[in-house]
Amino acid sequence: MENSIIKDYILRDQLLQVMIDNKWSDMYITADKHPAIKIWWEIVLIDEWVEKMSSEDTKQFAESLMTAIQNESLLKEKNLDFAFEFSGTRFRWNISFQMWNYMVVLRRLSEKIPSLEDLNLPEVYSEITKIWQWLVLVTGPTGSGKSTTLAAMIDYINANYAKHIITIEDPVEYRHKHKKSIVEQKEIGKDVPDYNKALIWAMRQNPQVILFGEMRNTEEIEMALTLAETGHLVFSTLHTRSAYQTISRIIDSFEAGQQNQIRLQLADALMAVFSQRLLKTQDWTGVRMVKEILVNNSAISNLIRENQLHQIPSTMQMWVREWMQLLEKDIIDLVNSGVISLEEWLKYANNPKLVKEKAE
Repeated sequence: MENSIIKDYILRDQLLQVMIDNKWSDMYITADKHPAIKIWWEIVLIDEWVEKMSSEDTKQFAESLMTAIQNESLLKEKNLDFAFEFSGTRFRWNISFQMWNYMVVLRRLSEKIPSLEDLNLPEVYSEITKIWQWLVLVTGPTGSGKSTTLAAMIDYINANYAKHIITIEDPVEYRHKHKKSIVEQKEIGKDVPDYNKALIWAMRQNPQVILFGEMRNTEEIEMALTLAETGHLVFSTLHTRSAYQTISRIIDSFEAGQQNQIRLQLADALMAVFSQRLLKTQDWTGVRMVKEILVNNSAISNLIRENQLHQIPSTMQMWVREWMQLLEKDIIDLVNSGVISLEEWLKYANNPKLVKEKAE
């Protein structure tokens, strides 16, 4: 933060150090409120030794994180995402405005990339990394661990195969070291102007594996499909609740006249959809991941081509031997073992009726 607008800001340093010392994940800075942190799902105010933040306080806090160039971008776009390092720890931050005041949200990032085993993910996640092309999507709401799952899959490729990997992120969260593979990480705003240009440029840089943070518009979806069709293994994310909704969202984002062509492309290019949530344990000691897994086979591919998407969930239940499962499978297991509560699974199940039928 040497080039920040305000270089020396004691409150910033104190709050960041407290986050590091206590291993807090998120902090919120907003006007007329004490700084707040998130402990699991609860927002807790830091009000013992910090006064409420005034409008000027929040502005100074934001300026202590930003360079002058970043501030210009913020004033123009009204939103700014970046990552920075403090005291050996990396943070991702977002600065925006609310009621004409600055608002800052900070997230502490882990330097250690968890393995697929650390995340307790089944064999299909490592098996998918062996393919040489096609599209793999990890989906779920904000805060469901999508970036962590993707980082673990990229790290598995990096450790086991000699590939050229390009990641395009906004911002870069996990830093990958070169292992068997060459890993090049490009950050939006620093290394590349936007996802679309970065993906076009990536085609000329001869990668075998491409990860980009999120498919935000039709241009990026089209580019991801094209890359998958032309011999690249492509990873990305969407904020969708299930495999069925993911496929529907992709197709519905296009004009009616384009949808048939997109269905055909998706049927051929899609390899897998991993949809996930993080559920709070009943004893409040942590979180557990529940996941839905779709692996594209001839049955799923035909449903996409024929626009019979509503049959995808029932078809997935018929192909358990190919690693497929609905989200409810993990939820039912956790409910029956007493790990999560009734109130918790009701928030996240796509099919509550199925859980009620199968839960003991």
